[in-house]
Amino acid sequence: MQRANQWRIRDEEEYSIALAYLRRSFDKSPSFWQDSKNKEQAREALQNFDDTLPVDESYFDGLNEWISTYLGAEQLKKLRVAMRVGKSRNRHKRTQVTLDKEVYECLSAQAKVLGLNLSQTVSLLLDQFQHKEQ
Repeated sequence: MQRANQWRIRDEEEYSIALAYLRRSFDKSPSFWQDSKNKEQAREALQNFDDTLPVDESYFDGLNEWISTYLGAEQLKKLRVAMRVGKSRNRHKRTQVTLDKEVYECLSAQAKVLGLNLSQTVSLLLDQFQHKEQ
């Protein structure tokens, strides 16, 4: 347990990944909070964190304090795994984007017509849009 307590969020990437994961955990991972007696208090306290970058070290300290206050050892392990996965994804230069259903359906239909995947279709449309502006 001593070693786990030394783990800290140290930069914006870790802060963003941890904050997003923790916010999602309330609605999409009931097992994450199943042993917690203070889930609602933790949710309320987490709402105070700003997720717009850049942030400074006081934000890291605040989130580290929140983590030590509200998370148990098992939850901390899950958070660390999620952060490792998130950092790995970031290294591959991928970004996750949330689209409205209608936008997703339109882009998917266009991708199917073009025989491309969604990412390739967005790149093609952006290229076409940029050429029209010039």
